[in-house]
Amino acid sequence: MKFPYLILAWLLPGLVLAAGNQDMSVLEKLADRFMQQEVSHRQASYKLGKLDRRLVLPVCQNPRVDWSNAAQTSGNTALVLACPDSGWSIRLPVSINEKQLGVVLTRSVSAGEVLQAGDVKLVDVANPAMARNVITSLDLAIGQSMRSGAPAGSWLRSFMVHAPYMVRAGQPVKVEAGGDGFSVLSEGVANGNAAVGDAVSVRLSGGRVIRGVVQPDGTVSLSY
Repeated sequence: MKFPYLILAWLLPGLVLAAGNQDMSVLEKLADRFMQQEVSHRQASYKLGKLDRRLVLPVCQNPRVDWSNAAQTSGNTALVLACPDSGWSIRLPVSINEKQLGVVLTRSVSAGEVLQAGDVKLVDVANPAMARNVITSLDLAIGQSMRSGAPAGSWLRSFMVHAPYMVRAGQPVKVEAGGDGFSVLSEGVANGNAAVGDAVSVRLSGGRVIRGVVQPDGTVSLSY
């Protein structure tokens, strides 16, 4: 009848040790939940590494997880899993792949056309090396004017568009000059094309050429 007790006495140290060791799968699940939250607002996927099952750490009731380097949260990086109560910390590798999107034209467009919502769409960028200067947001494309024509399916790059011209060369414009306590309004003819916020030269009725900034209402403003 002593054999069961002998067997239990022989197993007990191992059982106590197992109960006191940190379960690595628990830490991996904690890291996975952390990553799910971190990439929930990003167009990204991730792949977590595995913890070495040979590690023997005291069990932790409240393990914590954070970035190993808060300035490096993409590409090949790492998380730190730590237990303040026990004083241990370990690194867990993680690879993050940012999903890059780019704007393409849905139809052929001509120079000077203003892009509408149906003219563009977002697609995955399979090869980031080919996506240099590609516009990454529809908001940055819609309402812009084409500098040159392009066929359907073309990537829309930043140098291909500009803000619509508010003032065009040869167009009569009002010129407002102002300063502390005074404002003078005159008329002239624009010497070039310009969008809101751009500088443009204007020939006044008397022949003088001035340079001012185009306002949202089309007025060219000078400040003194």
